[in-house]
Amino acid sequence: MTRTDVLAEALLARSADAVFLLDVTTGRAIHRWYDRSQSQLDLPDVPESGQLVSWIHPDDLPAVLETYASVVHGGAATSTFARAHPDRGVPRNSALLVAMTDVRDLHEDGILVQAWLIHADSVVSPDLDASTSLSSLAAAAPVGLQVLSASGLVSFENERFTTLAAPGPEVVEAAIRRAIAVGVESTEDLRLGGTSLRLRVVPTHDGERRLTVAVASLEDVTHVLDAEYRRSVAEEQFAALFFSSPLATALVALDGRIVRANESFSVITGYPLAQLCGTRFQDITHPDDLAIDEGLLGEVLAGTRPSYQMEKRYIHASGHDVWVSLTVAPVRGPDGSIQNLVTHVEDITGRRSISELDGGDEASLTYWATHDHLTALPNRRYLEHQLGRSLQKLHGERRAGDVPVVLFIDLDDFKPVNDRFGHQVGDEVLQEVSRRLRNACRDDLMVARYGGDEFVVVARRLRSAAEIPLLVERIQSAVQSPITCGDAAMPTIEVGASIGIAVARPDDTTERLLGRADKAAYRAKRAGKGRASEFSDIDPTDVPS
Repeated sequence: MTRTDVLAEALLARSADAVFLLDVTTGRAIHRWYDRSQSQLDLPDVPESGQLVSWIHPDDLPAVLETYASVVHGGAATSTFARAHPDRGVPRNSALLVAMTDVRDLHEDGILVQAWLIHADSVVSPDLDASTSLSSLAAAAPVGLQVLSASGLVSFENERFTTLAAPGPEVVEAAIRRAIAVGVESTEDLRLGGTSLRLRVVPTHDGERRLTVAVASLEDVTHVLDAEYRRSVAEEQFAALFFSSPLATALVALDGRIVRANESFSVITGYPLAQLCGTRFQDITHPDDLAIDEGLLGEVLAGTRPSYQMEKRYIHASGHDVWVSLTVAPVRGPDGSIQNLVTHVEDITGRRSISELDGGDEASLTYWATHDHLTALPNRRYLEHQLGRSLQKLHGERRAGDVPVVLFIDLDDFKPVNDRFGHQVGDEVLQEVSRRLRNACRDDLMVARYGGDEFVVVARRLRSAAEIPLLVERIQSAVQSPITCGDAAMPTIEVGASIGIAVARPDDTTERLLGRADKAAYRAKRAGKGRASEFSDIDPTDVPS
C-alpha cells in the first residue's frame, strides 16, 4: 500500500463515525473504515454484516432501507436521520445521520455509507421522527409488515399485516418465533381462514450474534398457490388419463422424438416405454408410409391443416408390420404456437386383414383359413398343423433344445364379463388379451387362439427348463393388467390366466400333447386360478376325462 493509500484510509476513517462500502447485490460490507479512538460508535474489531443496522431504532429501520433502495436504483446521493437503538447505551436523544452515495463509477459494487452519531436537539423534529415516512411506506406496501425488537415486543405493525393475520394471529406469532430461533432468513407458507399467506422473517444480529431486530412480512399468495394446485391437479388428471387410456397415445416433439408414450402404445409397437421415449417416430414407421406421414405433418406445422388422420404401418420391435389408424393434432402453448404433437393410435391389423378377406383374393382366403377372424392369431387348425410338424422333427433327428413346450392358457373370470357387459365387450377383451400375448412372446414362440377364451403358446426352442417359469410370469403379468373397454365411464375389467404346461415326449401326438397341457390348466384353475401347473402322470380321477 502506498503512502497516498494510507493517508486516504486514515481520512476516510475520520470522516465519520463509521464508513462502509456495501455490495449492492448482497447489501454486505465489502470494506469498513473505522477509527475506534475517534468514533462514537462501538463496533466489533472484525467487520460483520449488519453492524450499522444494529445501531438503528427498529421503528426507523424501514425508512433507512427505503433510502438505501432509492440510491441503489436511482443513483446519486442522499441522507436520512434515524433514532439510535435504545439498547446501544447512548443518550436518549441520540440519532444517526446516515449519508449514502452511489460510487459505482469508481467501484463496480459500491454504495458508500457514512454514519455520524449526533444529538437529536440539532435536528429538526419532523426530520428525526420517522413516523411520517414510515406511515407512507406502510400505506403503499402491498404486503403486511411487522418489526420486532430484541426483547420480542412488536415495535411496528402496519394495517395490512394486522388484517392478514387476523384469522390466526397466534399461528403467525408462533411461526415468527420459530424463524427467529433458527436465526437466518426464512420463508413459510401458512393457511388461515381459507387464505394462503407467505411469511418471510429476516432477523438481524449484532457483532456478538445477538438479535437486534427482526422484520416479518405477510403476503397473500392464495391466487398463486391455488393456480399451482389447479395446474398440479390438471397434470395429475392428464397423466392418469394418458397412461391408463386403452387408446395408444404418444406426445411427440416437433422434430419427431417421442417425449412420452403410454403402455397401450408400447404394446402395439412392441418397444418398452423406456426405449420409446427419445426414439423418432420416423424410425419405427414403415418406409413406404413415411413420406405421406411427414407431408401431412408439415402441413400441420405450417398452419394449413388443423390435424390429420391416416392409416400406416409401424415396424414392430420383433420385425413384423403393424397396421394402425393414426390421428395427429397439435398441442399449442399460451401464445398459440405449436409446442408438441399428440398422437392417438389404434391397432387395425385384424380389421384391415378382414377387409382384405372380403376382397376375395386368393392370398387373403389362404390367410384367414388358418387365422382367427376376431384376434388375427393363428387358429386351432394352424396350431395343430405346426405342432404336428414340430413333433415329427422330435421323432427323427433333432438338435438340442428343439423339444416343444406347450402352454395351455385358460382365462379366469371371463364368463362374468360376457354376462355383465355383453359379448361385444367380451370380444374387445379377447382382442386385447391377444395383443398382449403376442407382444409378451418372442418370435420363436407361436401364440394361437384355441377356441373361446383359451389360447395356446408353443415354445419350440427354449434354451433350458429354467426359461419356462420366466415365460409363465411374463404371460400372467400381461394378462392380469386391468383392461378398459368402451367409454371412460365403464369400469376396468380384470381377468387372469390359469396355465397348463406340457413338455413334448418322443411318442407324442398333437392330440396327446395338447390334451396333457389342457388337463394341467384345469388342475391349475381348480387350485385357485391365476396359477400354473406342469403336467405329471397323476391319478386319472384328478383330471377330467
